[in-house]
Amino acid sequence: MTLTVIWSVQARNQFLATLTHIAKEDPLSAERVHKRVENSLKLLCDSPKLGVPAPTTSVRTYAVPKTGHSFDYRLVHDQIRIQRWYRQRQKPAITTE
Repeated sequence: MTLTVIWSVQARNQFLATLTHIAKEDPLSAERVHKRVENSLKLLCDSPKLGVPAPTTSVRTYAVPKTGHSFDYRLVHDQIRIQRWYRQRQKPAITTE
């Protein structure tokens, strides 16, 4: 089964804002974060249950290595739906989508 990654509008905007913020200080670091996220999504497409189960039913959390960021996602049919992107220091909100 081939999985497709779908970002919610909010998660995509949060991710792009993070990259923009990092790029202002260090464009190379922003590029590294972007690559690490891409690599993480490829891993999830191969093994969608790599993330840790979240308190909300069917939601999993994946900590992107060496970035200080995580995202919440759901596996729905043949899609990995990214619901939320956030700094790991933030208190995660419970996702109800």
